[in-house]
Amino acid sequence: MDAYFYPVITFMYLVLFVWSFRTFRESSFWGTSWTLFLIVANIYSSIVLSAGAWIGQGYLLEMLSLVRYLLHVLLTPTLVFISLDILRRLHVEWSHDLSTGAVFNLYTFVLTVMGIFTEIIWIELVPVEVGGIVRYVPHDGHVPVVMILPLVPLFLCGWMMWVRHRWPVLLFGVAVALLAGAVGISADVWYVSSLGQWLLMWTLVVTEQRLSPEEYHSGWKS
Repeated sequence: MDAYFYPVITFMYLVLFVWSFRTFRESSFWGTSWTLFLIVANIYSSIVLSAGAWIGQGYLLEMLSLVRYLLHVLLTPTLVFISLDILRRLHVEWSHDLSTGAVFNLYTFVLTVMGIFTEIIWIELVPVEVGGIVRYVPHDGHVPVVMILPLVPLFLCGWMMWVRHRWPVLLFGVAVALLAGAVGISADVWYVSSLGQWLLMWTLVVTEQRLSPEEYHSGWKS
């Protein structure tokens, strides 16, 4: 199943990138631009996972997988920046405070440092075969908490979007990503987690398009 799924999800990410590129390029809010980098990281991740079906176990796949983990560790915390940017565009009063910006930036920094140690330096990657593809995973099989924690402020954004603008899409995307991640890890069906991640990226793209009308550009800019 996975051997067929990841080439398809790679194509889906490419379509999402092309579709969203103009929207994010023209956005005057720098925080949401990080979504493009996250999509690129997921394109690379899906390509590496697809390659696991034909490269097989070995040094090349291990190094490609290490870069995959590094990209996720460095870029996933930027969801916190995206969250702050959305809150400011929604004109949430406390989001403009300097203390709020400091907290969000510190949270991002802490998550990044934690990720470097717990997902890169302190782990040993071992090959496993799941669904017809070989992938390298941490030998202790731990749950990547630092990949989940950035979703906390994003969940808050989704809630505020729903309450203030009757837009439940972002909240739905975060909830599904969390559920898909839990199912993928517990049932060892990793493609479910990957599909949840794609859905989250899609909800970020359509939320950006939802926020793009001119009336939203009159507020605080990051």
